[in-house]
Amino acid sequence: MDIFDIAKLASVSRKTVQRVLNDSPQVKKETRERILTIMAEHNYHPNVSARRLTKKKTKTLGLFIIQDPEKNNIYADDLFYSTVISSMISSCSYRGYNVLVTTSTLDDSAPILKLYREKSIDAGMIISWSCVQKIVDEIREAGFLVGVFDQNNIAPNQQHVPIPMLLNKESALLATEYLIELGHQEIGIITGELENRAAMERLQGYQEALQQAGLKVGPVFEGSFVEKSGYEAISDWIEKGTLPKAVVCSNDLIAIGALKALGEHEISVPKQISLIGFDNVRLTEYTNPSLTTMHLPRMEMAEYLVEQLISQVELGYPAPERFFKASLVERHSCAPTVSK
Repeated sequence: MDIFDIAKLASVSRKTVQRVLNDSPQVKKETRERILTIMAEHNYHPNVSARRLTKKKTKTLGLFIIQDPEKNNIYADDLFYSTVISSMISSCSYRGYNVLVTTSTLDDSAPILKLYREKSIDAGMIISWSCVQKIVDEIREAGFLVGVFDQNNIAPNQQHVPIPMLLNKESALLATEYLIELGHQEIGIITGELENRAAMERLQGYQEALQQAGLKVGPVFEGSFVEKSGYEAISDWIEKGTLPKAVVCSNDLIAIGALKALGEHEISVPKQISLIGFDNVRLTEYTNPSLTTMHLPRMEMAEYLVEQLISQVELGYPAPERFFKASLVERHSCAPTVSK
């Protein structure tokens, strides 16, 4: 038994149980007696040493890697999060904090809540490829502090959950404008899953850039954020005779798949078609040709999340809010149109 179990049995909050343990006068007599009775019935004896430490900080943040068995495994086959994890650990170390890493699945928050309840951590950070709203709600309802790295894995407008916000629409608009400035007028896009906010926002940025330039939108291939979608999009367009002269790929994996399909059809990049990716994972430096892409400031976003959490732990309020935008990295997969 712990105070969470006692609180649940007594139909009160964890803080109310703590007040009873600390002999606080703020608890009503009948509530106090009910809680003490439940403690006696269940032979509950609070750990005196732990109680002495309740107000002290651990100087440790939890890093929760939430896996979904149906999706790519973070660590094993991920090109995106390695930089994020490294930056989180380095940022914590710089501020005198340790990081306690634990993995869990979407349907099992017990290992995470255990770390909080044992006071092993002051706050936690979640990284995942899936929606983690249920786990965030459980942590928040238990009275603990948690942040989420990816804004797409949680419902919008979570005022008390620190999240580094990326301006996806504005970033995709910049990517499309770059192709327009190179003289391209036939520009397609390969999207991620459109139920994902980032995918939809990037599509909107692409559409807005073309509309502002007075250009026709499309073709649009609705895919997912995996290499297979890039390969399938190019193959489909070639088969239908609708292959555009330039393509916005909603992430780098899509662009890598597109490069593979174009190579198999002996279509030269960037001589015959220009490709631009999104994320700037390290592999894009070594594709053939190297991939022009939009650099997502993952290191800065990870550092921001750490800063937000530590500010709340130590000061009781968040650090100033910031927004992030991707920036262009020019390599060799895009070229100006050739006048005939």
